[in-house]
Amino acid sequence: MFSLLGRTAVSCLKQRFQVQMLKRGFADQVAQGTEKLKLSFATPTFALRKDASVDMVVFPAATGMMGVLPQHVPTVAQLKPGVVTVIEDGKEDKYFVSSGFAFVTKDRTDILAVEAVRLEDLDKEAVQRGLNECESAVNSASDEVSQAIAQIGVEVHSAMKSALES
Repeated sequence: MFSLLGRTAVSCLKQRFQVQMLKRGFADQVAQGTEKLKLSFATPTFALRKDASVDMVVFPAATGMMGVLPQHVPTVAQLKPGVVTVIEDGKEDKYFVSSGFAFVTKDRTDILAVEAVRLEDLDKEAVQRGLNECESAVNSASDEVSQAIAQIGVEVHSAMKSALES
């Protein structure tokens, strides 16, 4: 348990550093550029953004944090549990996503998340309870499938906990 939470804490610090570096590195381009990035951000049940004009979007790809500005190279990225940051007119909106995909072209980004919630709407106590339940389920799993499902729950709840603590 400690090693998983320790890795999560290190991962969270690394993620924060990467996001800050992305913001600093592209701040001049965002400030100077008049171009906007079209963003659609949705789950299977609702749209968080539909063709919104934003300055930048940062999301947790399976390969690491990814920042996207207008004129980005076309990319398809698998999302891992973490925080999507939408930067629009100097303001940041943060959402926690469980998983999904991002499709990037030079003038737009489409983020399709399995689940997404505003970071500020997460309940810290509920996240901790969920983490405890998933950890118990991992330890008491009677077969590999049950154990794998519970482990996914641990990873998602650990990512939520880290997002709330940062």
